[in-house]
Amino acid sequence: MAVSQDEADRVLRLKSRAREAHACYPCRKRKVKCDGHNPCRTCFRRKHPHICSYQLAGPRETSSPVPAGSARNAKSSEGSGCRNVDGDTANDSIMTADAGGIHSDEASKNYVYSGDNSVVSILRLRASDAYDSVAREVGSVLGLQNTFNAYPFMDSKTPHERWHSLLEILPQRTEVLKFFHYYRITAYPFNPILADMDRFESDLCTYLNGHANGDFRDTDKIIDRWASDKSIGHISLLLATLAAGAHYSDIEYPQRLELTTDFARRSFHALRLANFLFRPSLDIIQALLIVGNTLQNMGQSDAAWALLGTTTRLAQTMGLHTERSTIHWPESTIVWQDSLLCLCYDRPAIVSVSGWPLDNSFFERQGLSYTEIMHFLTRVGLDILGPEVSGIPPGDRAIEYLQHIDNVFQKSQPHLFARDNCTSLQQNLEHLALKMHTSFCVSVACRPAMKQSQEPISHSDILRSRAKGSLIDASRAFLDFQALSVVPLRSWSMVHTVLSSTLLLCMWEETRNDPECRNLQQRVIDVFSASDSRSDDGSMAETDRQWLSARHIRALVTLRGALDREVDRPVEDEYTATGQNAPPFNGNFDSYFEMPNAFDISPVTYLDSIMNVPMFDFTQEGSFL
Repeated sequence: MAVSQDEADRVLRLKSRAREAHACYPCRKRKVKCDGHNPCRTCFRRKHPHICSYQLAGPRETSSPVPAGSARNAKSSEGSGCRNVDGDTANDSIMTADAGGIHSDEASKNYVYSGDNSVVSILRLRASDAYDSVAREVGSVLGLQNTFNAYPFMDSKTPHERWHSLLEILPQRTEVLKFFHYYRITAYPFNPILADMDRFESDLCTYLNGHANGDFRDTDKIIDRWASDKSIGHISLLLATLAAGAHYSDIEYPQRLELTTDFARRSFHALRLANFLFRPSLDIIQALLIVGNTLQNMGQSDAAWALLGTTTRLAQTMGLHTERSTIHWPESTIVWQDSLLCLCYDRPAIVSVSGWPLDNSFFERQGLSYTEIMHFLTRVGLDILGPEVSGIPPGDRAIEYLQHIDNVFQKSQPHLFARDNCTSLQQNLEHLALKMHTSFCVSVACRPAMKQSQEPISHSDILRSRAKGSLIDASRAFLDFQALSVVPLRSWSMVHTVLSSTLLLCMWEETRNDPECRNLQQRVIDVFSASDSRSDDGSMAETDRQWLSARHIRALVTLRGALDREVDRPVEDEYTATGQNAPPFNGNFDSYFEMPNAFDISPVTYLDSIMNVPMFDFTQEGSFL
């Protein structure tokens, strides 16, 4: 087939454009090197950053296509030998998908995911080169691409000021050696956010070698390999792991809280230096996830939920939510956290897993790991949060969830299925952690049958029986878990699970007077009240209280005590001592005290309502504290 000269010229012209990059106008005019920042380093040094413009820039040779005004640092790739920490070689295994195909991270430093129906994607598909500069420039013209190469919500900083800020927050060698160990051994196995632990540890060694070689000693000498956005993003991730590690460490509570907060603050400052909001990367997504999880474990779950929204959007910006993306791990971890928080708050989910369904072989395989089953449970959680399906009764829907959970649980590894099969400490911990999470998921699925409703629920007897068993199992697993590890007392999700289970056991008419349930309630309250670690004045010691305040503990104790009195004596006796006339008791504890239905709101909200409504005399329960 003959090709016309015009067609050949058109293809050559497009290929030429794909190789073009631009220096700013002042650098091109002076014929000096430009690093591609906006403003660039040269314009900063010459004290005219306000005229650093790329609109009049001309072409120059470069080895990779970079859009006008994008950050480039050629020096960072020279002889670094460092992965993930170096500006150009970091995350070299990351692949991102779009409508035009799959490309490496090096070719997508400024890649922004767009759906197939967007104008930019259509242009990419129609262009002869998937990375044609015309498509990128159109995206910028349409306002679909960020242009700030430095975080705009900070004071403008020269490269030296930015370097000084980085040096102020860098983790010291002693900090890394002490607190990363806690993260690796205690936190990571139960919340594996890092996409590649082996790679991260290799990069950690590179950082420690750089620290020992004096790369960070001279405040006036900028080391390019560490000053790039990707390197700073990796440092932010390292600081985030240290924050999580400090939270699980054996340091006394006040110092531990201070260290955890300090590491999280330094991590977030590094995120700003790396321009996280405008130039997200895999390291940045992982750092945000770990910081958010740490905030959650410190009791700041609402802030963690809000931060997760930003993290989700940044991950979607990179296309991590698509089936064609080969990096699903961060997105699946986002689903993990989003599902848990939304179930606890009964809020709509942020993420969607429709972009990458589970492999069919998942339901056929045996020996599923702890992580695999947890990912499945989070998907069930998202389904529970979804809109009701027309024509399917709530009871039938709940039975379907239980069948899915049971089927997958039976395909788990032996030590996860039965504790008798555990042969190591780690296997025991994984078994108990999964038992808590599974019990929580089952109890949420069965809540329609636990509510006091005028309308009958199908399969009510089965669901109520499973609900009771799940609440008991969650409490037992927590008690066994906390005897072996600090993880359940430091993990917000597990604290929430056992407290919500205790509250429901206290209030539900089917478990309120059950001797086994009452014994479990007492044991859980004893663990949190920490009666063996009182301070001299009899109050709970700060060391063991964690984020759970003494008022929360008193609320739990008071609620159970009130229920005890309700069972053991008439209501009128409550008012005899004060001379008040008792209102007629109609047999409904909730309506009698004008409290909301515990099954219509989250247990945390209910617990807070108990704290804020002075319906009990707290002094009667002081013996527990």
